[in-house]
Amino acid sequence: MKPVIEPLAPELEESIRQRLAANPFIKFVGIQAPQLGRGYARFLLPFKPDLANSIGLLQGGVIAALADEAVAFALYSLVQEGEAFNTVEMKINFLGAVKAGEVEAEAHIAKRGRTISLGEFTVRQGERLVAKGLCTYIHLAKR
Repeated sequence: MKPVIEPLAPELEESIRQRLAANPFIKFVGIQAPQLGRGYARFLLPFKPDLANSIGLLQGGVIAALADEAVAFALYSLVQEGEAFNTVEMKINFLGAVKAGEVEAEAHIAKRGRTISLGEFTVRQGERLVAKGLCTYIHLAKR
């Protein structure tokens, strides 16, 4: 059963989309964000030969980065404007190779804490599970 995705207030969604548009990595690899929600993000990445490894598969680090970005943007919907956080740990299981097409990362925040937050993600190509894992973030004190 899929969880219900709570929509964002228009101002918050616009703020997050501006952050997405300003992110150089997201622009460089071509990530798209068709859906954002409270504690949720769904990102798409089309396969490009420039993102492949030496045997022609989508490089694992790119898959991990896609997942990390999706979880981070799911978390942006739960933090105050100007609050910073950073990834401190990521656990990923690679379960399938990608040779062409598009992959989709879905991210949910499992726990939004004061100091530490935990997000979970899946990366799929259609119905096929490509990767699954967790990201832990630390909330940084404002300077």
